[in-house]
Formats: sequence, C-alpha cells, structure tokens
Amino acid sequence: MKTKSIIILSILVIVAIVGVGCGSQAATPAEEQPAEEPVVEQAPAEEAAPEEPVAEEPAEEPAVEEAITIRALIRPDEGGNVAKAVEEFKAATGVDVEVDFVGWAEIHDKTITTLASGGGGYDIIFIPSANVVEFTSGGWFEPLNDMVTDANRGEWLESVVDMYTIDGDLLAMPWYAGGAHMAYNASVLEEAGVDPASIKTWEDFMAACQTIVDSGAAQFCFAPSAKYPGNFYYNWGTMVASFGEDLFNEEGAPIFQDGEGALAAMQMIGDATANGLFDPAGIAQDDYETLISFGAGNSAFLLDSTWAVTQANRNPDLSGITDNAGLILIPGGGGTESGGYLYAGGLGILNSSEHKEEAKQFLAKLTDEETQKHHAIEGANLPTRMALYEDADIAAAWPGFETLAAQLPYGKFPPQYGWFEEWRRSAATAVQDVMGERKSPEEAIQWLVEEIERLRAQ
Repeated sequence: MKTKSIIILSILVIVAIVGVGCGSQAATPAEEQPAEEPVVEQAPAEEAAPEEPVAEEPAEEPAVEEAITIRALIRPDEGGNVAKAVEEFKAATGVDVEVDFVGWAEIHDKTITTLASGGGGYDIIFIPSANVVEFTSGGWFEPLNDMVTDANRGEWLESVVDMYTIDGDLLAMPWYAGGAHMAYNASVLEEAGVDPASIKTWEDFMAACQTIVDSGAAQFCFAPSAKYPGNFYYNWGTMVASFGEDLFNEEGAPIFQDGEGALAAMQMIGDATANGLFDPAGIAQDDYETLISFGAGNSAFLLDSTWAVTQANRNPDLSGITDNAGLILIPGGGGTESGGYLYAGGLGILNSSEHKEEAKQFLAKLTDEETQKHHAIEGANLPTRMALYEDADIAAAWPGFETLAAQLPYGKFPPQYGWFEEWRRSAATAVQDVMGERKSPEEAIQWLVEEIERLRAQ
C-alpha cells in the first residue's frame, strides 16, 4: 500500500487597525504655510471576524508491508534440504514458506484431492515422475519456460527436463533425480565365496543367491519390496526393464506378455521365494523396511532407491553394515547389460497461486547448485544440475557415487499414462500373489494384461 501524505495549509491573517490623530504645527518664517485640509473623523475600523479553524484530516498511519507467505505440498524432507532452503530464503527475501510434508503412502491421494478442489491454497505442488501426466492433465500448473531456457538448458539433466515438459511447456522445475540401484553385503559375499564383480546377469545373480543361502552366510539372498505400488521400481518392474523390454506400446496397449522379460522376472520372484532364497516377508515390506532388514544383515542384496542404498553404506542409524555395503550395476537379462527405472522429483507452481513470482524465486533457490549439492550430500538424492556430477565434495560424501551415476544411463522413466498409478497397484498385488503362491507367474501376467484393458476402457 502506498503511503499518502496530507499537507495541512495554515493561513495567517493579519489585521492592522490604524488610528489617525489631529494637531497644529507652527509656521516656519521662510515658508508659506499651505491651507489645512479639513479633518474628517474616521469611523473605527471593524475588527476582522476571527478565522474559522480549518479542520485537519487525521494523518494516516505509516503503511505496513503485508507479509507474504507461500505454501507448498511436498513429500518428506530428506536431509533437511527444504527446511534449510526455507530459512535461507526468508533471510534473503523476507518471504515466509510454509511446507506441508506428506508421507509417500498418502501424498498421491492428497495431491489429487488438492488439485481437484482448486489448489487448497497451495502455491507449490510436488510432482513425482510417476505422476507427471496424471497431475498435469487438468491444466493446473503455470509454465516455467523462463526458468529453464534454450540458453541454460544444457546445465540440466536432459531426461528430467524432457519429462517435465508437456506440449512444449516446462511445468515443474527439476528438483532431484534417482532410480533403482543394487547394493550388496560385502561380508556375506566374502564368506560365501562370491565375487560381486562376477554378477552381470540375473542368471549370475540367482547362482550367487543359491551359493549364499547354501553356505549359511545369510538367511536370505534378497527381499523384494512388494508392499506398495511405488515398489514397482524395486521388484518386478525394474527386473523387466533390465531385460531391455517395454511394458506398453506408444498407444498404451500392453506388450509385455509377448516378450520374455516379464514372465521370466515373475517366475524368478516366485521360484526364489518358494525355494527359500527370497524373503517372503517382502510381501508386506516397503523399500524402507527392506533397507532396515538388509542393514541388519538378514539378506545379501538390496534392490532399492538411490537414497536407500546410500543409507546402507553410510548411515549407522539405519544400517549396521556401513563398512561392508557395496554397489554393483543391476544385473541384465536377455542380452541386455543392465537396466531399471528412474525417478525424479519436480516442483510446479499452481495457476491459482497469488504469489507466483515469489514462488518462482523459491523454486530457483531449491534447484540452484548450492542447494542441490546439499540435497545430494545430506539427502542422498542425485542432482539435476550436470555440473554437480563432477563435484568432488559429493563424490567424497557418497561411497560408490561413481556406480550410482553409472547406473543412470541404463535407466528409463516409467510410462506416462493417466491410469498408470492405478495399474501399479495391480502390479504390486500381482507380485504379492506370486510370492504368496496365490497365483502362478503365468496367471499373474495374464491378470495384469486384463487390468490394463479394464483401465484403458474406463
């Protein structure tokens, strides 16, 4: 609000009352005295009426700048990255940022409800890579083309920028990247006589599993994370991708039933669980819980997120094998060297935001090199700024960082269809049913084909 100044004019009126008196003056001999004018007696001058006081308008209070607060809906804050950025942003700009952190198990449904209700008062919404099409299909987000331009596009991880670009508009700032990775317990493999460098294919992996369990070096070889739809990355989904096969064609029709990878991966999960190589507890474990089990020495291998495998080799609060956790590329199949699914996190600004410019400034802060470096070192998320892949501090902070970075080129992002999230729920159920011997691998694959057809027909 602009401050208005009111100038008060004071008028001073001076009234002079002059009195004129009479009298004779003696004549000077040398001068002839002029005839005297008759004296006319003047009436007393009227006194001027007192000036009416001018009413003064009360001065306005100095304007107080209205405090600006932007609100954000974001998934859990790994490494305190967001909290640190909020504090620094307020110190630099005076703008408050209120963040609602929502767990992975609830954030999808909360976001859908928020978007459908007109934004819920939020300025910034987290957009995970698995839900880009679903979340952006309603036209809720503001284009951010002025933040990643032709001039600076080369500074960013191209695959992530491409994924968040819809019909030529960048709808989310690339915040972090990551994907599926494989860790191993070096002490277990050494006791069993298994060389991790020898594991190149899934056949190699299963042979190593048999050797490990037979030797008693670990109770189980591996625990698939099969509790939630998102665990698609850490079981059957990434295994199929590592065979170099796609799940759908460009129109979204299923094609995985025609290849070898989908059935081979499901068969491997079923047989290994039935034969005591894979931990059946994985049916009810998410990626965090399998990390804890791996860190306790219960299994030899961990297929998990960038964050989880990083915690396994450097966070003593979550892992008891920090000195013994190594990393290898995910095994390949069908002649493919490796593969897996990638993920990323983006942050979009809602059209309904009343503070778009301030929100842009905050997104610029969250995605600059300094903040992404902190996110990498403290939050164990791979950066989207290309220069940081050469950063010595990040490499020093992450044991095995070179393997994590080497895995990314083998990965790909999941398909982008509006129904994909619901189908991932079906995929989780199918894996659970195979592990629990409620469906054969063939039945599970056929059921997943039927689920896609049902969802596409809606």
